[in-house]
Amino acid sequence: MTTNADLTSYYRTLRHRCTELGRSLTAEQAATMSPCCPEWSVKDLFAHLVGVPVDVLEGNLEGAATAAWADGHVERRGDDSLAQILDEWDEAGPRVEALLEVAALDIDPRFFLDCWTHEWDIRQALGLAAEPDMDIPNHLLARSVEMLTEMKADGGFDPVTLVVATPDGEQRLVLGDAGQEVAGEVPLSTFDYCRVLVGRRSAAQIKALSPVANPDQLVVFSPAATDITDPAQLG
Repeated sequence: MTTNADLTSYYRTLRHRCTELGRSLTAEQAATMSPCCPEWSVKDLFAHLVGVPVDVLEGNLEGAATAAWADGHVERRGDDSLAQILDEWDEAGPRVEALLEVAALDIDPRFFLDCWTHEWDIRQALGLAAEPDMDIPNHLLARSVEMLTEMKADGGFDPVTLVVATPDGEQRLVLGDAGQEVAGEVPLSTFDYCRVLVGRRSAAQIKALSPVANPDQLVVFSPAATDITDPAQLG
């Protein structure tokens, strides 16, 4: 069973990996625009990554998870260098991790999935391949499907079974009302499920997964405007 300490450790590992990556980038790389977040540069993605925990610590959660809230993280750090942004994350990180140690399981799973997502947005923008760290996605898989089911409850969608390939074998998770007849199956990896979930695949890419794969049902907000290819090395 996943614990507060587990999720805190996964976040800390991701933060350290991202800050190490950030400090290795050139000014040109930091200014590279992100196809996954077309209005943001790589530096802006880092500004958002630090803005979330800072806002959590300061209680600035009105409008959390909205575009305006996220854009505020970028705007407030517009004059900062990437090094200054990473320094801010180094300072805020241990403080938010102390909070996570006692409350991680009570926090919206999007807090963790957002960090994981933007690490891959950065890698995608720069074409930096790596073996994905799947601790956060694997341990929040069931919770994220429950979250998506609740968010799409009023959409009139027929339930579908997500057939997700995980390190422990195949997981079959019903997206939608499990008491209704399931329309069909959507097979995908945990990595691709998480990228679909947060709109890092186009509608065409999602529809290609299965005859019953509906972008309106599978994506929290909206699909990507163009096809997204990640440089992940999945073995």
